[in-house]
Amino acid sequence: MDSILQKVLKRVTPSKMGMKKVNEVINISKSMVEKKIKQKGINAEVFVGGSIAKGTWIKGHHDIDFFVRFNEKYKKEDIGSILKKIIESSFRNCVVLHGSRDYCKVMYKGYELEFIPVIEIQSPAQAENSMDASLFHVDYVRKKIKENPSLADEIRLFKAFSKAQGIYGAETHISGISGYVTELMMIHYKSFKNLVKMSEKIKPPIFIDIEHHYQNEKEIRQVLSKPKLKSPIVLIDPVLKERNACASLTYKTFSHLLLSLRLFSRKHSISFFNEKKLTLEDIKQKSIKRGTVLVHKKIKKTYPKEDVFLAKLKKKLERISAEIKKEGINIYDYGYIVKGNYILIYFELETIKLSKMKKHYGPPVWINKEHFDAFINKWKNVYVENNNLACDVKRKETNVKKIVSKILSKGIKDV
Repeated sequence: MDSILQKVLKRVTPSKMGMKKVNEVINISKSMVEKKIKQKGINAEVFVGGSIAKGTWIKGHHDIDFFVRFNEKYKKEDIGSILKKIIESSFRNCVVLHGSRDYCKVMYKGYELEFIPVIEIQSPAQAENSMDASLFHVDYVRKKIKENPSLADEIRLFKAFSKAQGIYGAETHISGISGYVTELMMIHYKSFKNLVKMSEKIKPPIFIDIEHHYQNEKEIRQVLSKPKLKSPIVLIDPVLKERNACASLTYKTFSHLLLSLRLFSRKHSISFFNEKKLTLEDIKQKSIKRGTVLVHKKIKKTYPKEDVFLAKLKKKLERISAEIKKEGINIYDYGYIVKGNYILIYFELETIKLSKMKKHYGPPVWINKEHFDAFINKWKNVYVENNNLACDVKRKETNVKKIVSKILSKGIKDV
């Protein structure tokens, strides 16, 4: 395993030249924004955040986060709008993105820069917006890496593994683990190798409290609300004990992570660290092998913020899936592929041929007389199915591909 991990580290650790280039971009960008802040007489400071500030970024990572920290006197003001004016006067291609506060994104010298407005606070407990505590996260991770410098490499390994397995990101459409969570996990487990070993023993729900804010699991359950305890890993934020840093992780994504770790423990291969880009041809070949019916459709992204668009798309696909199943069609698999400004949606279907008739469901048998009579007078040969009135009706269409294509086209109109 060691030789594989060393190869991966060599591949993902930024070179001196790469680090120099990033620092140049940071220094120029930071000074440009600071200059505008001073000209406008605004009481604010600019800090680098994210993995670059912590020293845990991986090679090829072209995103740089900046936090523009406003003095607490701006607490009641729309700091997102103030920031917009600053960034628009500093760069040509500012895009405003919407979140708990509006923030700005620009492309500069091949790097994607994000400028996030935060309010100056003295402790994380004072944060009225979660982003205001972000700089405390940076300080905490940097402190831990200073105490144990090898942690930076362990974090890079876990990030590379998570990215390759498609579970990196706390966004709704991924429901995985954030960069901060990968850092906390390595602080807790000490190394990626230890995490791989522990994957043979761990069983959800897993409670992790690095700074021992609570006496035991029972106390955590008493203090945290039920929604914060739903995730398979409850990871107490070291700087904000009321927060589960892993709250966005679903059991589905966790199970995928655990499977990948356990398979890697049995077969040490660098392929576990290689990001796999799924293509339409891959899906077609799988469909042929499985003997399924494949339906796919290409759509254009309609939101500048990809994670917002994909979160909406995920919910839409869940509804479309439910509608397809109502037609008596079994779904083998479904999903989407992101390619530039386009999304390819696909449904792989188990059902090859449909019956001429389908079941039409009505209200419960014990419905009031008026509605009961309305149903039995409208439909013939009524029977009971799962305590509901039901009958057989002739399908308007029996071609599986046509039915699903129609449902798909209708369902994604307003994504």
